[in-house]
Amino acid sequence: MRKLVVTACLSLAAAGLFTQLSSAAFTGSVAAPSNGITADALHNYFSVSPGTDVQPGTSTAVSSGNVDGLSINLGTVPSARTFSSVFWITNVSSATRTATLSLSSVPQVASAVFASSGSTSAALGAGASTTLTVTTSTTVAGRGTGTLRLGLSGTSWLYRNYSFHVDEAPQAPGAPTGTQKPAGRIDLSWGASTTTTNLAGYDVYRSSGGAYTKLTATPQAGLTYSDTATVDGTAYTYKIHAVSSGIPVLDSLDSTTVSVTADATPPGQATSITLTNGGGAGSAYVNSGNASSISIAVGLPAGSLTTDVVQLTASVGGSVTATRAGSAGAGTVNFNGINVSGLGDGTLTLSVISTDLAGNVSAVRTVTVTKDTVAPGAPTASYTDNHNVADVVFGTAEANASITVTKTAPAPTAGFSGTADGAGSYSVTVAIDNGKIPTPISVTYTVTATDAAGNTSSATTLVYSDTR
Repeated sequence: MRKLVVTACLSLAAAGLFTQLSSAAFTGSVAAPSNGITADALHNYFSVSPGTDVQPGTSTAVSSGNVDGLSINLGTVPSARTFSSVFWITNVSSATRTATLSLSSVPQVASAVFASSGSTSAALGAGASTTLTVTTSTTVAGRGTGTLRLGLSGTSWLYRNYSFHVDEAPQAPGAPTGTQKPAGRIDLSWGASTTTTNLAGYDVYRSSGGAYTKLTATPQAGLTYSDTATVDGTAYTYKIHAVSSGIPVLDSLDSTTVSVTADATPPGQATSITLTNGGGAGSAYVNSGNASSISIAVGLPAGSLTTDVVQLTASVGGSVTATRAGSAGAGTVNFNGINVSGLGDGTLTLSVISTDLAGNVSAVRTVTVTKDTVAPGAPTASYTDNHNVADVVFGTAEANASITVTKTAPAPTAGFSGTADGAGSYSVTVAIDNGKIPTPISVTYTVTATDAAGNTSSATTLVYSDTR
């Protein structure tokens, strides 16, 4: 802007417009002072020249022109940064002058200040210089176009407006993490970009050893992505870009990378399941004696890993589950102290699966055992005194139960055994105890029945007076 100061003094004397003028009036010398015009401009106080900063990735200076006409174009800025030498400003007057700055309509710029003062005004002595420092935003992306005004403090009309342009890309996202999932799926997650304005979302890129390929057709609004288009056993490396909205679409710098191997192969099926502390016939039963603490040995195949989780489930009218770490290759995993006393009696199913880190699950291996915790009822018992030959204890008990007869008196103690038949009748030959008349011997026996599961009845006590 210019201010024109015009000094002009003109005097015209006309005395009696219709009065006759003498010839002397036309030939006389008339003197008038000259007009003075003073034009002021910003270049009378400051000079401006391009600084040393260049557009990122190029050799093109970010500014061009001079104090009367300057343009500033920061180019495409891939990540928030500070340009410390956008242009030089020098006081070309003979006195200290204060320069002022104001930037409008460019939210992608966090600050535009003079380097010498760190603010939007700088007092410069005669001949002194400073630079314009511009810091771009960590929260606002997109295209910014506006005006930077450079002026002389104390005036409202000595200034120049300079065009200002920047394309600010979003800030890079936080570091991604990758997790193996079943069937070869790989789940990714990452930290949010600090950019919150003009952020369209995130693009996911993948490499399997060569160039990266973009997996996302459109930017992801969230912070997760599941890659299902994988090949079992292939190692993939991922990186994430934050993407701006609007035109042009601007990509952030790469995030850090994460590498994950797709795993679609489940562990092998367990090779065996064995009840190692079974009771009863063939040590094959869960009974009242071991139900609160059974032990199971699980055989695992080659290829098993210690990172696999082996799960045992015991079920009958309910279920109990326990887990153990797998073996390194073929081996045995022991489940000890498994309490199934709260389950019903009947066919107890023991099932085993193995799950790897990716969540792939093996085929199930299943065996069954009988759980019977109900003891037989106490047997009936009678005594036959056979005089001088072995006596007999007989009675009834649970069908096919094992019968244990123990002599507790007279000393010495002795034990005898037999088996009830299918109808429950039993007869056990015991010791020869001969008393005399009139002094018989008191004989005492206890009788118990034990079923096939190993549960033992309460004892029946038999006391008999033996003569001979």
